[in-house]
Amino acid sequence: MKQEILKYLKLMLGLLLCALGVVTILNSNLGLSPWDVLNQGLNRTIGITLGEANLLVGAFVVLFSIFLKQPIGSGTVINFLLVGVFIDMYIYLDIIPKGDILLKKILILIIGILIFSYGCYVYISTGLGCGPRDGLMVILTKKSSHPLWKIKTCIEIVVLGLGYILGGTIGVGTVVSSLCVGPLIQYFFKLNSQDIKKLEHRSLISEFKFLKGKVLK
Repeated sequence: MKQEILKYLKLMLGLLLCALGVVTILNSNLGLSPWDVLNQGLNRTIGITLGEANLLVGAFVVLFSIFLKQPIGSGTVINFLLVGVFIDMYIYLDIIPKGDILLKKILILIIGILIFSYGCYVYISTGLGCGPRDGLMVILTKKSSHPLWKIKTCIEIVVLGLGYILGGTIGVGTVVSSLCVGPLIQYFFKLNSQDIKKLEHRSLISEFKFLKGKVLK
């Protein structure tokens, strides 16, 4: 049971890092990541916060992933409910430096991309279920012969187009983020000798049965 608690703590750490990475990239003032361009487009079109837009997009992606038979785990639900809240929390606290001169902007962007990519690796590697966007990436990777970074890049190009149409801002950081996040996540998996294609995620039902068995022991 202790191991399971540590796994959930690792999940929460990963989600906090993901949200921190999102806001750090935002504060670089060099352009948002592709999914956040879409969130920003929704923010400007229908007047919701970036966190609320993240929740709305996540709901749609979860439904699509279920259609593709991607297991929905407790990590999926926790990600879906909390990442948007964490994003709004970091924005409200206003503790992350903002880019004003070019060198500072570039440095903040690089740090943001590294934090976000590592956060994704941390929570995906728990096996508690991918977040909505990463679940889509993982299921498409498993169903194809293409590496994770290619699948992620293709998804983000489509998302980027939708975000731009809705009024999201595209910058140098958007392109860099789109090209770097997928390979970085894959790199972190290789660095820790893990194969994302062999990673098994427990569904909500199997997770409940597993935890129930642990408690009753």
